[in-house]
Amino acid sequence: MLEVRGLRKVYEGARSVEAVRDLTFAVGKGELVCIVGPSGAGKTTLLKCVAGLLGCTSGSVVLEGETVTGPPPGMAVVFQEYGRSLFPWMTVWQNVERPLKEKRVPKAERRRLVSEALEAVGLADVHHSHPWQLSGGMQQRVAIARAVAYEPHILLMDEPFAAVDAQTRADLEDLVRALWQRLGVTVLFVTHDIDESIYLGQRVIVLSNAPTVVLEEVAVDLPGERDQLATRSDPRFAELRARVYTLVQRAKEGHRPPE
Repeated sequence: MLEVRGLRKVYEGARSVEAVRDLTFAVGKGELVCIVGPSGAGKTTLLKCVAGLLGCTSGSVVLEGETVTGPPPGMAVVFQEYGRSLFPWMTVWQNVERPLKEKRVPKAERRRLVSEALEAVGLADVHHSHPWQLSGGMQQRVAIARAVAYEPHILLMDEPFAAVDAQTRADLEDLVRALWQRLGVTVLFVTHDIDESIYLGQRVIVLSNAPTVVLEEVAVDLPGERDQLATRSDPRFAELRARVYTLVQRAKEGHRPPE
């Protein structure tokens, strides 16, 4: 589904900054893969390159066999700053519907897609409300509903739960896994939360400190059905958490994979 091949990104200016040096990894169709790394490791830069919002200095991003040179039509992105991605003068329904209008989806089909997406995220009863009338967690559900309604082949999520409280975060994690399993969409999920990466993902890609390379990929061999209490109490969850935590600490100390 997605291949990142030797991706390098340098920000040019009075003083050039090499943010990403050499990233190579692949994401299979229908996978849910999480990316973690120390602060400043280039996680958001990577996601913007994958989304076609930033150009690569060298290397390439290939989605479904096509090189990404701009935002691909089969991709949707959910950002951390969800408040900025919602139009405050539009209702919840209108916010979710907007990308479908841009896509020129017929009106009857738009109505079906928006209705199903809002039902899926538990917001069917507030579709006439405006974003500023909703809690942070509900606003993020609107952003997720908008992405789901677009029917993407791949969904990119950039630390989407960083600004919500712990209970809301747990609810949204379960929502994402439920939607992923039901829709079969491919998900690339960037997070700074190690526990979240293990709870959500089938694999965790750990990035080095900048200039960024892949430090290691960790397979998450937990049962497919996950529960906030039972899964996080599983001894294997603790082992995986310790492994990823150790890798992130090594990344902070400047460790890099052998040449």
